[in-house]
Amino acid sequence: MSRSSCCPALGKYYAESQERRGVALMLVLWLIVVISAVAAAATAAARTDAGIVVNVRSRAAARYAAESGAVVAHARLDSLLQGTAREDLPLLFKNLDAELTDLREVELGQARFGIAVEDLSGRLDLNEASERALRNLFAQFTGTREARLAVLSILDWRDADNIGGMRGAEADAYERAGSPFRPTNRGIRRIEELGRMLNVGDSLMQRVAPYVTVHGGRTININAASETVLASIPGLTKEGARILVDRRRAGEVFTSVNSLYELLGNRFAESAYFIDQRTTTYPTRLLVVSRGWQAGHALTHEIRAVYDVSGGRPTLRAWQERDL
Repeated sequence: MSRSSCCPALGKYYAESQERRGVALMLVLWLIVVISAVAAAATAAARTDAGIVVNVRSRAAARYAAESGAVVAHARLDSLLQGTAREDLPLLFKNLDAELTDLREVELGQARFGIAVEDLSGRLDLNEASERALRNLFAQFTGTREARLAVLSILDWRDADNIGGMRGAEADAYERAGSPFRPTNRGIRRIEELGRMLNVGDSLMQRVAPYVTVHGGRTININAASETVLASIPGLTKEGARILVDRRRAGEVFTSVNSLYELLGNRFAESAYFIDQRTTTYPTRLLVVSRGWQAGHALTHEIRAVYDVSGGRPTLRAWQERDL
């Protein structure tokens, strides 16, 4: 005879007891799951916090390493400029990479920094270049008419008024074209602004970008400028620019801009003033790129510092920082 048929009350009690045990077991299991989840979340949070701390330390180390590199580069440039006669500056800057070889990677405890220097005078400055030089440059990448319109847009973008010249591009022209952009009426701060301008756009911007800058100043260094930039000099043909570059490749270092006059031919009169005022044989602006990082960490901090060296001492003109 079963326990339930012998005593109905006892059977009912037994069944309820089993049910309570099942519920209790389920509660215990759920409690274990919850505790495990909380523990896993706490562990993950601890790991995240530890990762954040590591990243913060790595970022700080990278930044201070990059800043140290910029300071060291400034001191080295100052020393080189002070120790070099003016007539020897073209040769100094031709061999500048060799002078800075020991700064390509420098240890600072667990941190590192590396330095690279670019002569911005080898590019055409979008803010300082003459209208004619800009046209000559842009015409190498598009038609003559299109180059003229592009340069007029640049001039209207950077001038301080809203008075558009013939075929210019002031605010009303952008509005008629349905463009979301408007001329800034100030100097161009980033090359990417070209992509927002009427008659320029992204495609033409990308083609001219390697040959222009916004920090180069008024002069073009004939010892550093590419054939394309040299060909923007009024009166100098593409063939003349090629000859100049070929002479440099053969090892010649120009110590005077008189070499340009030899290539002008009958264009001498129209170009002499520009050459006297807008060309040089050594840099007037240098870009120092300093990158810092911590050994074993991927994060890198970059500082881009522009120095004016035309006065014989490096003077800071611009400073930008970013994480890579």
